[in-house]
Amino acid sequence: MSPPINTRHLRRLLAVVLAVALASTLTALVRPAPAAAAPGDLILNGTFDNGSTQPWWTRLASTSTTVNAGQLRVRTSATVGKPVWEDLVGHFEFGVTAAQPYRLQFDAAADVSRSLRVSVSRADTPFTSSVDQSVALTPTMRRFTFDFTSPFGDPKAVLLFHLGGQASSTVRFDNVSLSPLAVDPATDPILYWNGVLLRTYQALDLPPTSSSREAAILHAAMHDAAVSVTGVGSPYRVRVPVSYPGTMDNVVAPSLHAAIDRAAYDVLTALYGGQGQSYTQALAGAVALRPSGVNAAETARGDTVGAAAAAANLQARANDGSGNNTPYQLDAVPGSWRPTNGKAAVSPNWGLVTPFALTSGRQFRPGLPAGVTGGYADLLGEQEYRDQVQEIRDYGGQTSSLRTPEQTQIAFFWANDLAGTYKPPGQLFSHTRTVSEQRQLGILANARLFGLVALALADAAIAAWDAKYQTPIDLWRPVTAIEAMGGPGWQPLSQDRAGVPYTPAFPAYISGHATFAGAWSAVMKRFFGTDAVAFDATTDDPHAEGVVRHMTGFDHAAEENALSRIYLGVHYRFDADAGLATGRSVGAYVYANRLRP
Repeated sequence: MSPPINTRHLRRLLAVVLAVALASTLTALVRPAPAAAAPGDLILNGTFDNGSTQPWWTRLASTSTTVNAGQLRVRTSATVGKPVWEDLVGHFEFGVTAAQPYRLQFDAAADVSRSLRVSVSRADTPFTSSVDQSVALTPTMRRFTFDFTSPFGDPKAVLLFHLGGQASSTVRFDNVSLSPLAVDPATDPILYWNGVLLRTYQALDLPPTSSSREAAILHAAMHDAAVSVTGVGSPYRVRVPVSYPGTMDNVVAPSLHAAIDRAAYDVLTALYGGQGQSYTQALAGAVALRPSGVNAAETARGDTVGAAAAAANLQARANDGSGNNTPYQLDAVPGSWRPTNGKAAVSPNWGLVTPFALTSGRQFRPGLPAGVTGGYADLLGEQEYRDQVQEIRDYGGQTSSLRTPEQTQIAFFWANDLAGTYKPPGQLFSHTRTVSEQRQLGILANARLFGLVALALADAAIAAWDAKYQTPIDLWRPVTAIEAMGGPGWQPLSQDRAGVPYTPAFPAYISGHATFAGAWSAVMKRFFGTDAVAFDATTDDPHAEGVVRHMTGFDHAAEENALSRIYLGVHYRFDADAGLATGRSVGAYVYANRLRP
């Protein structure tokens, strides 16, 4: 049986509980609560206008904080000869996101001239800092601003003012804020170096084969550098180890910008040397775009990461077969390719190059044109072949009366075959840039997107050139076919800058443009989760200068790109159809198997 209740004792206990509760309520009413952060600001009570020091804290009991005239006044401890982090004033418990740009601002002054170290760091070991700067304080209150891109994500970061290592003094703070910044494409290192690549394309008359390979090496290295610094995502070739001593004296993380810049510089210098443009000058331009909060130690560690990422990706392609210069042997029968414009076959062994993601260049090899299973004679006997030759004759000639003005515009808009243009891969990179800026992607998203596009374009080139040269039919171009069918004097719409008819110097089947376009659209649709992304597309072709075409989606762009080769008079319809299908298979495979988030 339970003991009897002592009602007198119970009444006394309830009175005590009520008294404590009332006292706590009155204290809460009297004590000012910390001010809420301004919209977008991660710092609570950074203005100190409410007279409270919360949630600011000190490391040493002998360091005192008060609020006077709307400013936080800190009387530091005497810590001469000790580390600067021995005496700290800080703000805990806010989150930072990897690769997100931020702006740290604060007003500060001291009763005597002294130095101050400020950092935004992990709250726990290894205490990695995303910004770590030292400033000189004077009795005059001054504004300090540091922009930085966080190299790591942490839900419990801390802002620290390091006050140790000096004689006791009074330091004043006000208007402390830490805010995420909007994405700025003008300072994105992935976009910057892709622009340098496109200018290299324009300066050098590069075939789409080697240029797509070099773009893949560049973007894979930049992607691996970004993944290594932030720890976010799956690397393509290497995750460079990043370690820290785990002390407050040596905590700076590699600069994300410096890592990407060094990876890009090393790759471009190794691939192109002094050709086209000065990469030293390009690097200086990249350095000028870095956030103001990057210090020398962060830059040095970023350089180390970027150099390792570049070296790993360059080494992986050192013996990939791209240097195979075995001369092309003509089949020399009706239907087989023969030189156009007096130029030798371009990249005849490219289908044998080691792919970046595919198992081989023939992994998605299409069937022969018109579905034939034999050789050239079988193809030339097919009605489908004759119909397609006639289509080109009607719509792709210089003097065609059936081609509409818009079809003529489409033909030149997607061409970009000539020296001085950014070539077909460059146009697709340009469109990727347009969509990236439109969608306001950040550095990590761009590293992955451009990496996927570059890998897909590189493997699309290998797949297309496998079909062009490594199959039983190396199909002749329309200008040759029409002449053989009794059409002397017919010339394609395609022309050089002087208006002289021009046909690319490699077999027709399958279309490289269409294969590139299919691979690009497959990656873009999967990355954005939809095809319905409208954008305004531009061109570098001299015969479509200033033309802008509105695309309703990625498939729209790819299909128009493929059809353009018919209107230009350099490809048959089955070149375009098989190229699109092959490219889409390549792009889907690359997306499914590489650079997983």
